Amino acid sequence: MDRPRIFVIFKDNDLNAMDTLLDWNKNNEFEFDFEKALPKIAFYSAEGAKIKDELTERIKAATHLLCIIGKETGNNDWINWEVQTASVKGKKVIGVRLHMKNKSPAALLNFGSVTAKAFTFEAIKDAVEES
Repeated sequence: MDRPRIFVIFKDNDLNAMDTLLDWNKNNEFEFDFEKALPKIAFYSAEGAKIKDELTERIKAATHLLCIIGKETGNNDWINWEVQTASVKGKKVIGVRLHMKNKSPAALLNFGSVTAKAFTFEAIKDAVEES
């Protein structure tokens, strides 16, 4: 069976969580694709439309979308759009909170995502298998 290809989204200040996730993946159980920073371009702009096209292609190439939910993830237009796009494209969407108090993006709540029980490799692996 092919490894799940997971497109990971997160806010810039949560890059250390992505680094941790990569460290946990020592056996290469997953193939990760991610940006080190969310687009700095305005969401509702001509440049934003081009970025959306590029992100859509990357999302379509993935089997799953994993949203790392940090302190500032909840109200981000780019994050919500990526979650919604993945859902519409039939991708399995997973959310994982870095801390229980972190607010989920609305799209995660509205589009039937799976939530990993904790920010651990095993919990994320279980969520990938469950989705």
